[in-house]
Amino acid sequence: MVRAGDLATADSARPADGITAGILTWAFPPALVDEAVAAASRTEQRARTLSARTMVYHALAMWLYPSTGHEEVLRRLMRGLARKHGWARGWRMPTPSALAQARQRLGPAPLRLLFRTVAPRAVPQAPPGMRRPVTLDALTLCVPDTHANRDRFGTAATADRGTVPQVRLVALGHCGAHAVLDAAVGPLSLGSACLALELLPSLGEGTLLLAELDALSVGLWRQAAGTRADLLWRAGPDWPLPVDEVLADGSYLSRLAEPEAPAAAPVPVRVIPYDRDGWSGPAERLITTLLAPEEAAAAQLIEAHRSRWGLADMVEDILAGGLSGIELLRSRGPDLVEQEIWAMLLVHHAVHGLIVDAQDFESATAEGLVTVAGTVRMAPQDRL
Repeated sequence: MVRAGDLATADSARPADGITAGILTWAFPPALVDEAVAAASRTEQRARTLSARTMVYHALAMWLYPSTGHEEVLRRLMRGLARKHGWARGWRMPTPSALAQARQRLGPAPLRLLFRTVAPRAVPQAPPGMRRPVTLDALTLCVPDTHANRDRFGTAATADRGTVPQVRLVALGHCGAHAVLDAAVGPLSLGSACLALELLPSLGEGTLLLAELDALSVGLWRQAAGTRADLLWRAGPDWPLPVDEVLADGSYLSRLAEPEAPAAAPVPVRVIPYDRDGWSGPAERLITTLLAPEEAAAAQLIEAHRSRWGLADMVEDILAGGLSGIELLRSRGPDLVEQEIWAMLLVHHAVHGLIVDAQDFESATAEGLVTVAGTVRMAPQDRL
């Protein structure tokens, strides 16, 4: 067993460690990592054993070794870098306290900036006349129960753990490519709709935004529509949606009122009733800004909404089939919790970049709607 202070050499590295290092440096070349570190003002003023660049890769590697402790992850990472790239030969394992301080020094900002640099490259823009199906989804994650996490994120009751601190993640994900395009992290008190406002600049013409109105708000609907994106949201049975005009495909025109602002003018929408077996039943309703059936038929919009891919799917993807008893987030301080979340999004981006090449990106169109499968592999860049 290699202990703290022992040399981490290429000779002692396992092949799997070299593969891990290769994935990370292929997806996130050192020059790109250094740019994010500099933009976050985390560049060191003096040489450190645990540089900011090293700690970015360590945060990422934590998700490739989800059941391994922080120190062992660092040991494996440095072995892999030595084996794969000849980097860090003769490097010595620091103490656990030094590693904890280095993680805290790095903070979440470099990983957040790195994600927002690479994420827009995951999926190309829709071709002219087609729409890019994007889902708006939220996920609430339990974090270790510490005073710092409770103060920053707030608490909520769970079925099996009592009242614990939780953090909220809201993201835009491409439904076909299963790629996260943008994300926001915050305390429970902000709410999903408030965090979603940070993501609106990532929308625009050519986007079909899929969501659940019950989890959001009419005010967010108005602002999302202002980005020129088309909206397709599910509305629960409690939303009043009077029939103004029945259309040829069974959908109807209506008005969406804003309970939080009753004086505001109602929003014109098209309502599509459907059930689990089709689109003509009353059990569910979709509302859309696409007011004319000629723009998109009801049956096509139902199929588009059924294609939604969410953040829970991303977690299952990244942990190869589910949590398997592993606590998802393990940091006892809020900055490190956010660091973990941005690292999770980055690793998901990297793993999907390995799966499908740009030439395998297939699309099927129907009446102006596009459904796509696969992700775009990032081109290899600078190597160590």
